[in-house]
Amino acid sequence: MTKLPASRIQVLVAHPDPLLALGLVAALGQQPGIEIVSSGAADVVLTDYAGGLALAGQRSAGTPARILVLAVQDREQEVRTALERGVHGYLLAGSRVDDLLEGIRALAQGQRYLSLAAAQRMADSMTREHLTGRESDVLRLLVQGCCNKTIARQLEIAVGTVKAHVKGIMSKLQANSRTQVVSIAMARGLAARP
Repeated sequence: MTKLPASRIQVLVAHPDPLLALGLVAALGQQPGIEIVSSGAADVVLTDYAGGLALAGQRSAGTPARILVLAVQDREQEVRTALERGVHGYLLAGSRVDDLLEGIRALAQGQRYLSLAAAQRMADSMTREHLTGRESDVLRLLVQGCCNKTIARQLEIAVGTVKAHVKGIMSKLQANSRTQVVSIAMARGLAARP
């Protein structure tokens, strides 16, 4: 049995979509310097968003592999959550093989990697004013279609306070209406779908 050179990057494809996983194995298996492993120690684990968060949660248990998420969405809240929980790289499923290889190599060298789209989302989010905790609570109820009176009752605050929070949310999201607030919040991943 021939020993592989130490410079080969061991990649574990752990994406739950079987067709996508098969394509990833086929594409990466042809690349010089990449070795696909089916289990055991890997330098980089390639998985989906949920799998990436789960693996990041297990990192404290001594999982040494770097985690590269291949996600369907690049909404700012999902990218931020993944990075905050310990994912090392974030790439969109429709990316080019060259971008995937660049991400794998960056992670194998101990760096982080964001696809261009994910990096732009994060850069855009840095220039925006963030919502306060209470504004996030009000936004969650706005997305559910609640009126000011219902929001006030559920959060146990005055209707006037709700109006002030809605005004602040509209300003921070640069929205002109409650409908636009909901649309922007959904597009950015600031609120879950009802």
